[in-house]
Amino acid sequence: MSANSIPFAVRLIGFKPQEVEIFDATFALDQGKGYGYIRLSEDNLQDPDLYIANAEELKALVALSDLRPSDVRPALLVGTTSIPFPYPSVERPIRWHRLFDALDKLVEKRADALSRLEASDVVAVPERRRRDRVDIDLTDPAEYQRMRTELPNGGAVLVIDKTPAFRDYIAELLLRNKTEVLWASSEAEAEGACARQRVAVVVINTSMQEINSYRLCQTVKAIRPADRTSVIFLVSKSSGYDSEQARQSGSDGYLTKPVAAHHFISALKKFMHLPR
Repeated sequence: MSANSIPFAVRLIGFKPQEVEIFDATFALDQGKGYGYIRLSEDNLQDPDLYIANAEELKALVALSDLRPSDVRPALLVGTTSIPFPYPSVERPIRWHRLFDALDKLVEKRADALSRLEASDVVAVPERRRRDRVDIDLTDPAEYQRMRTELPNGGAVLVIDKTPAFRDYIAELLLRNKTEVLWASSEAEAEGACARQRVAVVVINTSMQEINSYRLCQTVKAIRPADRTSVIFLVSKSSGYDSEQARQSGSDGYLTKPVAAHHFISALKKFMHLPR
């Protein structure tokens, strides 16, 4: 049994699909001691607790550097690299007990860092990029600034669910941000809400059998294209999630239910400004 009942979320960077499957299978096994770990898929908007990067892939190292790991969100390298990085590493071939030992140490170091920062209430971590950067700091910073997409100011959050309970919960969370939270229980109601006013983020509970989440995603994004409405799926662990359909529909990602309040707020901040 793991020492921690809630597994720590890990973002893998730069690994081949076959390696990712091995990570998934290994994380799923009861390690007998230490902590539990689970991999976040690419579309999952939850912020990771740790990063594991393939040290032998240059693009992975660039992406990791761009994410600016810290004691609060640490990183582990797998393999060797000729470029010095200030992160712990494990050699290939992977000896899983060594990898888990390294992860456990990072988790404990992370806990210490969080405890020191808890009183200040200013634990800041960088936003996760929604697309890869294509070079290694060869572009003029001013050009990056022009390329960066500004987050929408204003706009409501629309929750599509069977009952208004989750909407009420989100409305309470966003009360101090003065952000309106709407509720719809059907595709027609959702379309009407998006047509009547600016909606920054639509949250769709995909467990609603009467709603085609992928079709609705395409529809609400097309109603007022200039508003650049983002769509987040709420997915049950037991329900199917088709990543290919989701991407084709224009979905911006998903969160797994039940979702913690801080993960939900963090996901919203990726797509809209929340006034203070």
